[in-house]
Amino acid sequence: MGLLNKYLLRKATITITGLIVFAICVLLLERLLRIFQIVSNSVNPAQDASTMIVNLLPYYLGMAVPMALLLGVIITVDRFSRSSELTSALGSGVSLFHMTKPFILLAVILSIIAFIVESIMIPVGRYEYRHAVHRVKQQSFTAALREGTFTTVGNRTFFAGTDLAGDAIGPIFIYERLKKNGEQIGIRITTAGEGQLIVRDDTNEPVLQLADGFSRQISSEKVLDGDLSFEGTAMAGASSDKLFRPRGDDERELTSQELFKHRHGTAEFTISKEVNNAALHLRIGKSILLLILPFIAVPFGINYGRNPSSAGIFIGVVLLVSLQKALEFGQSLGAKGVIPPWAGIWPTIFAVACFAFYLFRKSAFKMGQPPLTSFSHMLRDVLGWIQKEVADTRAKLFPGRRDV
Repeated sequence: MGLLNKYLLRKATITITGLIVFAICVLLLERLLRIFQIVSNSVNPAQDASTMIVNLLPYYLGMAVPMALLLGVIITVDRFSRSSELTSALGSGVSLFHMTKPFILLAVILSIIAFIVESIMIPVGRYEYRHAVHRVKQQSFTAALREGTFTTVGNRTFFAGTDLAGDAIGPIFIYERLKKNGEQIGIRITTAGEGQLIVRDDTNEPVLQLADGFSRQISSEKVLDGDLSFEGTAMAGASSDKLFRPRGDDERELTSQELFKHRHGTAEFTISKEVNNAALHLRIGKSILLLILPFIAVPFGINYGRNPSSAGIFIGVVLLVSLQKALEFGQSLGAKGVIPPWAGIWPTIFAVACFAFYLFRKSAFKMGQPPLTSFSHMLRDVLGWIQKEVADTRAKLFPGRRDV
């Protein structure tokens, strides 16, 4: 690799790495608010929040890589053009395709990384994140009771005092709505002098053990149906007493290897064959798409002349977002069985490849203005026409008036 290619490779690598880090941080900000709400009543909020964030990182990395690659190449080529280095390189006989080789190398590396992330890290991380949320919600009941606040779990509302010595809490008040076939048939009120919270090792389920209490049941007609005193009893505080479900209930939790094994619908998963194959084609298509992006980004970043255009970044972002939505729409059609699973992904990838081939060929092998220069000029003409029409309309509506 020559000095020029090493120079471009270094510049592009720094730019793409910075964009990936920046994109992950921005994408995490919105999710952090929800994570803080989830762990607000957790026994160990710092550890639980860190676990959730770590499991979310692969997902946001998969989202950031295509955008960072496209924008990183556009920005690198744009800076190379603005400093007249591109003109000098072309004038010395270096072809545009030769200068694109470092970006192709980066695309190959990022494509492999993205496929590994999409195939293994994101499915496992998604499941572990959901598992962590389930566990925190199960255990948040414990922390809320120890703070002496009203806590509602399912049909029960709990309150416990916190002025007892040791691990005991009390006095305890429990209000429970009794339902049958979805209709409320009465309420049950339970009180106890003290209680103790424990967490079952097998299910991570918090259980409230009560001592020396009373339980009264009142029907919907406000009639006392039962009056029971007890020396000791236990009451589950979690919304579910079952272990978290095994991985594989969602195609997004399956690795690409598992999706490949289930492509004929023979593996032991609950998802349909169409949903499975649509997800598999989407993952492979995203990796192939990264190999095409440099051939779009390089023409978008080229600038000649004294008034270079900055439309490449804007159009690149719009193009990539539109492409992502098109692939998701195609996957949804394939998952529903409206079209074959492959037909929702690969025609779009083929169309993008043809567009990239045409755009790069026009830029590399034909003399003329960069592809986006005409678009920039057209946009400037449209804006100028709009400003002229606004000025003419203002002059007609307010004759003799001059703007200060």
